[in-house]
Formats: sequence, C-alpha cells, structure tokens
Amino acid sequence: MNNYTFETLTPHQWMGRTPELDKLSLLEMTLPGTHNAGCDGEASYAPLTANWVVCQDVPFYAQLNRGARALDLRLVYDNDASGLARFRFTHNEYRSSRTLEDLVRDIKAFLERSYNEFIVLDFHELKGGEESFDYKYFNEVMHKHLGEYIIPSQNKRLTLEQLKKVSRTQRLLVATPSHYHLDWKTFCEQIEQKWAGNAVLQETVTPTSTLLAYIIKTMENPPSRDRLWALSAAIFNAGGP
Repeated sequence: MNNYTFETLTPHQWMGRTPELDKLSLLEMTLPGTHNAGCDGEASYAPLTANWVVCQDVPFYAQLNRGARALDLRLVYDNDASGLARFRFTHNEYRSSRTLEDLVRDIKAFLERSYNEFIVLDFHELKGGEESFDYKYFNEVMHKHLGEYIIPSQNKRLTLEQLKKVSRTQRLLVATPSHYHLDWKTFCEQIEQKWAGNAVLQETVTPTSTLLAYIIKTMENPPSRDRLWALSAAIFNAGGP
C-alpha cells in the first residue's frame, strides 16, 4: 500500500483514489461505518429526547462525504404519510424527522459526485408503527428509486474491479432482514452486529481497556469471513451517547 496522506486521499473519494482496493471484495474490506445513521444532530425529534436519540452529528451526505461507507439504518413504517416519507428513521421507539426520501436524495447526490465509491446500506431494522411494516411497498420503492445503483446479491463476492466492469452505476450493497416480499436477488442477508456489551463507559476521548480488549478478542476469531458483519460500540456520559 502506498503512503497516502489526508491531502492526497480525500474522504469523499478515498476508495476511488486507492487502486489497490480494486483487488478486494466488499466482504474482504474493513469499512468505516455510522451507527443509526438516520438519527443525526441536524434532524428534529420529540421534545427532550434528542440527547438519547441522536447518534451522528451530520446527515447522510455529510457522513459519506467524511468517509463513512457503511450506514446502519433503522426504519419504522408510518402509514399516515405518503411515498418515501412512509419510512421514517428511528432509534428504539423515538422517531427522527429523516425519511427514506432523505437517504435516497443524499445517496444519489453523493454517487453523482463520487461514482467510484461503494456503500453498504444495512437496513438493520424494518418495523411497524401503528400498522405493520409494508415490506412489499419498501421493495417497490427501493427498486424504483435506487434500483440502478444496487449491486445484485449474487455479485457481492466480486472484487471492486469486477463490479466496475459489470456496471457503471451499481455501487450499493443493500442488506435487510429476510421477508418473502423482499427480492432476494436484490437484497443481501441481514448483517450481524457485534456489540461490546451493555456497560456504560464513562470515557469520551479514548477507548477503555474493556472496549479495546473486546475488539482484540473479536478480531482474533471474526464471526464470518464470507458474510458481512459489523463491530459497533457506543460510549456514554451523563448527557447521553
């Protein structure tokens, strides 16, 4: 690997500017990701809940622009809304003002600028609100609005070089929970997430010895070498995560 610097390897196109990565598949790479990407500090929330709901500082486009390439996404179905707004981002039972429409817009804008970047969309939760989650409609709108960008599930093991030869636009690997209304040829299986327990960690600047030990232990025996998985961590203080 060449000695890249921050000046020569800009965050919005770090994959495209690193030709050595073309020999790897997305399953062989370690991608920086954002947990609960749809709950950012610029969105709106119910009063007095933001401190415990917000997980990221900035919206999707800025997350990608800063180098994130795996987005952890959690949706709740809102039957009273229309179109893409029926799918709202959520943290546990608290809803963000972000909707699937925001994600689609930001993904398209980012890939128009940085077309040789690859992104993993981990729809980790798809849950109902007042009504059951409409998997059929979700399947429909994903194909309609992002279909040209989605890497077919059968191609998930191809190298970046091979993916670029297959398509000029297919840059999204999309993972979802399994459901008979979701097209298995389009969506990959749900991504396993490994968490460092439920302990409240007081340190906010450097990793704790407990967290560091967990990361080392997990990486000594990774959950899978042929499926996507995520190693996640959250650090809390008295004001929230």
